[in-house]
Amino acid sequence: MAANTNIFTEKQTNNWFKAYIALNWTKEGLTDFVVTELLNVQKTVGSSCGQCFIQNLIPCPTQGVCKKGKRANCSFHNSLQYKSCQTCDKVKQNITSLHRFNGPSWANTKAERWAIDPWEIGKCYLPRDGYISVSSVQASDFNGVISIMLNCTHFQTCVSTACLSPPPPDKQCPLEKVISKCTILVE
Repeated sequence: MAANTNIFTEKQTNNWFKAYIALNWTKEGLTDFVVTELLNVQKTVGSSCGQCFIQNLIPCPTQGVCKKGKRANCSFHNSLQYKSCQTCDKVKQNITSLHRFNGPSWANTKAERWAIDPWEIGKCYLPRDGYISVSSVQASDFNGVISIMLNCTHFQTCVSTACLSPPPPDKQCPLEKVISKCTILVE
């Protein structure tokens, strides 16, 4: 059944469409910058061994990561057990030290790829939900790109101080405002 109205003549629909285009262009404009800076973050945190899985590097239970089922088995860790790897533990510690809120999104990342793919390190600075299968900065959304810039303290060295003043977590911080406005737009 065809609608009797043309959605592009409705002002609200037109405004939503414009907002989507603006967010998409802004994300595309920031993409190369974020990719370049994630290469710098990768150099800063160091190189992992390339053999460890994130499930091996984080003990069970870890708040915000482990998901206990009815049988008390953790669906995140599955059958993989915690093991210590000096090299990867150092990278994990460095990722945590660069996280503004000391709470990396471990469930998003593949530690075995930290040495070869800076995006996997970047995924530690994304929101906890919705990004596990995102394969690159380009495939991420605007909220993801801004979240990396907000959550990874490395970015405070390469963006204007006005972007992070007052410093997060402060609702008046421009990057915090951008994320909250985007959340409102999507809801």
